[in-house]
Formats: sequence, C-alpha cells, structure tokens
Amino acid sequence: MSAEHQRSVAYSVLLLGLLTISSAPARAGAQVSVALEVVSASAAASPRSKKRVGEGTKQSSSTKRSSGAITVPIDVGLGPIGLLGAQDLAGDQLMHGGLVLSIAAVIDRQLIQQYQDRVPARYRAQLKRVDTLYYRPWWLVLVPETLVLSPPIWNTGVYGAIWRPAGIGFPLKLGASSLTFGARLDLCYLFLHSVTLPTPTHFLRPGVNLHATFLLPLTELFLVSTGWSSDFFVPQPLGEPPWAFVPLDHALWHLGGPFLKLHFRVPYTVSL
Repeated sequence: MSAEHQRSVAYSVLLLGLLTISSAPARAGAQVSVALEVVSASAAASPRSKKRVGEGTKQSSSTKRSSGAITVPIDVGLGPIGLLGAQDLAGDQLMHGGLVLSIAAVIDRQLIQQYQDRVPARYRAQLKRVDTLYYRPWWLVLVPETLVLSPPIWNTGVYGAIWRPAGIGFPLKLGASSLTFGARLDLCYLFLHSVTLPTPTHFLRPGVNLHATFLLPLTELFLVSTGWSSDFFVPQPLGEPPWAFVPLDHALWHLGGPFLKLHFRVPYTVSL
C-alpha cells in the first residue's frame, strides 16, 4: 500500500469519526480535535486519490487545485464571573469573584462549505449535519477555563482554577444569536483561607459542569456571551485534606454563577 493511499484511508477514518460524534453540533477537547484535521485535510483524502493507469497527470492537477491556504477564526474569550459557594462557604461570603477564559478554532457551516472539496465526496452530504465545531489542540486542555481570584473581602479568600477537558453542547439558533445548553467534565483545585471557617483547605475534586450560554455577535470578529455556569463536585469537607469525605455538613460541593465574556475572533491562515 502506497504512502498516499495510506493517507487517504487515514483521513477517511478521521472523517468517519467526526461524523459519528457530530450529532451534537458543539464539542470541546479531544473529540473536537478530530474535526480540524479532517476539515483541513488535503486532496489526498479524495476518492480520486486512488491512482489508476493513465491518470497520474489528472490526479496531480486535482491535488494542486485542492491545496492552498485555509483561514480559520480563532475565538479568544475573557470576562468576569460571580461564584456562589455551597453551605458554609456561601454562609460566610455569598459571592466570590473570578475570570472565565476560552480559546478555540471555530469551524462553522460556512467554513465547511467553503472547503468541502477537501472532504471525500461520499461524506459531504453527512457533513451538512454539522453546525459548529470548536477545536482545541490537546495541550490547551492544560489552560484552565475558570480562574478563581477572590481575596477575603470579609472573612474568606479563595484562589484556584477549574479545568474542563471535554464536553458537549446543544445550541438553539435565535437568528444570528444562539442559546447553548451544555455539560462538561471538570477538575478543580482551590486554596481557601478564612478567619471564620475551618481552613486552610486544599480543595481538589473532579466534577461536572452544567451551563447555559447566550451568544450575541456584534460584528463578525467581536461577540459577547452571558449566562450561568455551575460546577458540581464530589464533596470535600473544609479544613480537611483532599482524601477526606466526611463530615458532609461542612463540605464544599458547588461553585458557580453568572458570567459575562467578550469574544475576539482573530483570523488565522494555514498553508496546506
């Protein structure tokens, strides 16, 4: 099997994986990382890439026509979030502050249609089901999506970060805007210190994030989103190490609240 044919098979398998997970239009993390590889695949993925006698020149010209530069918008989001704690933390100080962050390549329907010649013809009809995909390279999973930066305005200070490596979203189109309901897996580390609560506490827990986001495009390159994001964790008692699970009456198991995020989309061009 030639190297070119191997690449064709590989791209076809990647695309098939994309179509398998594309029943929900938005993805994050490793699932979406498949998407950009397929959308930006060169004509080696075309069914015509199988070389036959007398077609060498035709194949070469076809590959040449399908190669070139692709421009993908990179969405960078930043904004404040108000965080409501649970139980003792909420009773001590109702709300803490933080920042929400996001960065991803946006692969929307228009982009897919523009470069649909890079996709094998037998998959193009199925690819029309895809609305929007958010691609993040695996190493961006190391960048937290929420930073908790809350000094002790009254009695308690909270500092830390929340990482969300993978998730799923269900958007509802409202004209140019959209309302998305989603869920994500997360990992949280917090350091809490207080003059009224049992601290210091090194909070380290996995959890699940549930969110509702309203996205409003003001221009093609500037958007605003707002909504509610809540993280639910395996409970950890305040003042206890991460391996402790009791007593539950002094445990932290929720952190979340309203947010406002500004999105700046920067065109990024790659040559293929």
